[in-house]
Amino acid sequence: MTRQNLKKSLRNLKTDTTGVVAVEFALILPFLLLILMGVIELSNGLLAKRKLLNAVQTASDLISQEIDINSTELDAIYLAAQLTMNPLNSAAMTIGVASVRFDDNTGAPTLDWADGDNSGAVSDPLIKAEGRGEAGASIIIVTGSYAYQPLVRLIIPVDFSMTETSYMRPRKVNYILKY
Repeated sequence: MTRQNLKKSLRNLKTDTTGVVAVEFALILPFLLLILMGVIELSNGLLAKRKLLNAVQTASDLISQEIDINSTELDAIYLAAQLTMNPLNSAAMTIGVASVRFDDNTGAPTLDWADGDNSGAVSDPLIKAEGRGEAGASIIIVTGSYAYQPLVRLIIPVDFSMTETSYMRPRKVNYILKY
C-alpha cells in the first residue's frame, strides 16, 4: 500500500459512519435490558401484593357470611384464598384468622377464637381490634403474609415479605362461633 492510498483510507475512515448505529446499540443494550427486567420485577411484585390483598379479603368476606364455622369450612376458605393467588406460588402464603368479641357492657375486646393456615396467625388481634367495634359486636381479622421471590436475582437479590390485613364484621349474627 502506498503512502497516498494510506492517507486516502484514513480520510475515508474519518467520514465513514457505517456501523456506528450497531456500536451505539451494543453499548446501550445492557442498560435497556436492565431497565426492562426492573420493570418486570416491579410489576410482578405489585401483582403479588394485589393478589395477597385479594386473598385476605376473600377469606374475611367468606368467614363473615357464616353463622358458625368449623375447621373443615375454614380449610375450604383457606383453599379459596390460595386459589386467588394463582398463578403465583400459594405455598409461600400464610393466613391467620382471629375473631374478636367486644364485651356487651364495657365494649372491651377479647379474643373469641383464632385459627391459621400454613402456620399463619394474627399478631396482636386485640390491639388491631381496638376502636373497630362497639359493645355487643365482634370483628373478624384476617392477616396474610407472602414471601415474594424475585425472578431475576440480579435486579432484586433477596426475597421480601409482604403482609396484608382485612377487617370484616359478621353479616348475619353478632358473633361467629367456632366449633
